[in-house]
Order: sequence, then C-alpha cells, then structure tokens
Amino acid sequence: MKLPALALFERTLRLETRSALFCWSRVGMLGIILLFLVPIQTMARYGWYGAPGLRFLQEMVWANLIFITLVGMSYFASAITEEKEEMTLGLLRMTDLNPVAILLGKSTSRLVGALLLLLVQVPFILLAVALGGVGVLQIAAAYGTLLAYLFLLCNLALLFSVVFRNTATAGAITLLFIVLFFFGHHWAAGIERYIASSYNLDLSRGIWATLTSIIDLWQHATPTNRLGAIFQIGFNGPAIGFQVISNLVLGVLLFLLAWALFDWCTREEKDAAPARFLWRRRASRRSRIPAHLVGAGAITWKDFTFISGGSWGLVAKFAVVGLLVALCNAIALNNDTEITREFEGGILIWVSLVSTAFWLAFEASRIFKDEVRWKTLSSLVTLPISMRELAYRKVIGALKGTLPLLVAFVIGVTLVPDKIGEFLDELNRHPIGLGMLAVVILQYILFVHLTAFLSLILKRGALPLAIAIQYVGGSFFLGILAFLFRGDSDTIFFFTAFLCVAGTIVLHPAIGLRLARAAAEE
Repeated sequence: MKLPALALFERTLRLETRSALFCWSRVGMLGIILLFLVPIQTMARYGWYGAPGLRFLQEMVWANLIFITLVGMSYFASAITEEKEEMTLGLLRMTDLNPVAILLGKSTSRLVGALLLLLVQVPFILLAVALGGVGVLQIAAAYGTLLAYLFLLCNLALLFSVVFRNTATAGAITLLFIVLFFFGHHWAAGIERYIASSYNLDLSRGIWATLTSIIDLWQHATPTNRLGAIFQIGFNGPAIGFQVISNLVLGVLLFLLAWALFDWCTREEKDAAPARFLWRRRASRRSRIPAHLVGAGAITWKDFTFISGGSWGLVAKFAVVGLLVALCNAIALNNDTEITREFEGGILIWVSLVSTAFWLAFEASRIFKDEVRWKTLSSLVTLPISMRELAYRKVIGALKGTLPLLVAFVIGVTLVPDKIGEFLDELNRHPIGLGMLAVVILQYILFVHLTAFLSLILKRGALPLAIAIQYVGGSFFLGILAFLFRGDSDTIFFFTAFLCVAGTIVLHPAIGLRLARAAAEE
C-alpha cells in the first residue's frame, strides 16, 4: 500500500536515479576512483611512500568531504527555492500535498541519490585493504562519518531553502554555517581562554566548565576531528562514534524545524525575479536605475548592483573578511601562538587572496546564468554592441564588486614589507617557486572560465562541478607528468602551464559562442 505522503518522494527519486546525469555521475565517480588509485599504486611500487591503502582512503574521503560541502551549496540548497523562483510552489500546494510530502519529495530524494553515489564507492574502496595500511573498520568508520555529515548538511540546506527566497542566498548562508560548524569551536575556545587569562578565571568550575564541555562536544561533532582519529595507524575505535550520532540527531532536528517553518515561510508567493545578493531588497524603479546611466554602461551597473551586491555587497564581503581574520586569530590564541605584526600581515594577505578568489568564482557561476534563465539575452543583444563587449561589461561589473577585497592584501603588505621582499628574493633565487606561482595563477584563470562555461550549460551546480573537474583533472595530469618526467619540475611546470593556457584559449571563445546560441534559442 502506497502512502500519499511518499508519492512525490517516490516520483522524484525515480526521476533522479534514472536520469542520464545521475548515471554519468556514477560513471564519473568510478573514474575518479581509478584516477586516485593508479598513481598511488604506481608510486607505492617505486617505494615513494608506505601504507598506500591508507593514503588512497584518505584522499578519497577528503575529496568526498569537499564535494559534499560544495554540493550542499547548490544541489541541496535549491530544493525549495527553485520552486519559489519558478513560481510553482503554489501549484504543489494545490495538489493537497502536506509540508512533509513536499520536503520528502524535494529534499530527501536528493539525499538518497547522494547516498547512493557514496555507497557505490564502497566495493572499490575495499581495494585499500589489499594495498595495505588500512583495515575494514577504518573504511566503515570513515564512510559512516561521511554519510552522517551528508545527512546533516542536506537538512541544514533544506532549512535555509525553506526560509529564503532564492538559491544564492540559501547556499551562501549554508556555507557560512558550515564554516562556523567546522572552525567555530576554535574561535570559541580562543575567546574563552583569552577571557580566562585576562580575568584569572578557573575554567574547571561553574559556568566555564559547562562552556568548555560544550566546546569540546562541538569539536568532536565535526567530521574533520573524527577523520583525523580514524586515519591514525592502529585505529581500533568504534565504527559509529559521537560524530555520527550527533550529526544524525542534528539533521533530524533541522528537518523538523524546516517542517515547522514551512507554512509560515511559504504562505506568500511573490512574483518571480532574478536573485538579488543575499538580503538586498527590490526598490522602486527611480531608486534602482541612476539617471546618468544610459546605453551599455547600465549593463556594468546592473551586474555590480544585483550580482555583486553593490555597496551593501561590498560591506558584507568586508565583514566576511573581518570574521575570517578574527577566526584565524582565535585559532592562534587557542594554540598559544603569539600574535605579532608579521602574523597579522600574513593572515590579512592570505584571507584577502582566498576571499577574492572565492567570490570571483562564485560570481563567475552566476554572471551569465541569470540572463539565460530569465531569457533576457535576446533583449540585450539588441543593444548596439557586440556579444563580446556585452560579456566584458558584465565581467567588469562583477570585478568591481570583488576586487576591492584586495584592500586587505595591501594592508597586509604594508604590515610585513620585509617578508614580502624576502619572498620576492626567494622567487628570484629559486625559479621553481616562480613556476609554481605562475601555474597556480594560470590554473585559477582556467577554473574561472570553466565555471562560467558550465553555468551556461547546467541548471545548477556549475561551481561544484568545475571544482571537481579542476581538482580531479589537475591531480591526474600532475600525477602522469610526475611519472613521465621523473620529477623534472621545470618540464612539469611547462606542460602544466601549457595545458592551462590551451584550455583557457578554448573556453574563452566557447563562452561567447554559447551565449550567442542561448540568445538565438530565446
């Protein structure tokens, strides 16, 4: 007997698991396993390192953890928001489906599909036992950790998908909470220790003992802490630990909270519109479009205002940079690291570079997506500019909303000018460092182009897929090149740079051709 509440879940699950994309995802997952397995086995044969089975398991599990987190930003976070954006959530409610049926059908079916992608790896991961250095218990514990974290992340993204109106906001808030989940306990412990040392407090008594216990439980609930223990040689702990139980309990609570908030958050269906940056509200026409903007200049303003967030978006991004700097300082205090000018300068430089790289990649995944989705390209191509100029103006608008983050980089350089000089001298004395820096820059340029191109093809998940392709492809080619040229760094860097430049040259015009095709299809 079929339950009415599971009708949508059953239909969606069948569509998800029988789709061509899901089948190719399973094939791709097996291909990734082979790409990891072959270089490790080859290097172990030459005695480059021991315990190849443990190394194989580590690389696969960490790769899965990264991919699961990235998937949560788009695949899980769009469960309900895509219905809101398409204005079809009201139609689902007209079918007399209750909130549980909709949540199970739109979110849990995706969770089952993701679980299947993890479970399909297990028979092949068992090859790690034959390679040596790892046991079946470690494999079971590692994949149990991943499954529990996947359950937690799916329901966390589901909650924000119910609360917020668009996928971009739900994905960004999900990522923020995941970062706090992974690193917040370091921040909390550092603040607690700083307060205790400043006021000579005893952390083993009263409320401080309770707070210390909560922070300790928080740390043990993170997958990274659990995996660090699992990957130790001679691990004999239980396959199901505190992390698994806590993640499952939190996932259930988040699902119940999404259920409780569903009616209240979806009782009003507003007209569809392209997603704004986070909390940005829609204003009147007069306040939205400055009078002096006419012609093609409005394209740059539009992308800076609505994709990058405009002035308020810059404020939010600077707040994120400040939060990350504070988090790094808290972790340093927790590890008894002295906070010096050199330390602060280095933190500002790295946080600024990483934040800028992340926001550029995020905006690359949206810069053309909204135009294609809302079918506005056919209107834009009527302007007296070429498709190339149209694309470049949109890119300039995105850069205006991201490059100011490099202000923190400039401040960091002014704090440690001597270290920057030493770094440049080292690059001049060791060409291998200069080659590595060039390869990293070229790889990132290729990655941004790949993300923008995939956003024109896929409905969602362009950024996670680009990261997967770049990570897996880069690891594979670097392994092959290292094997062929026996560690000749100059030759490896040359061929890697050549592949990056060639890929960028191919993707650059391909984006323009895809844009022209999308405009013609409208």
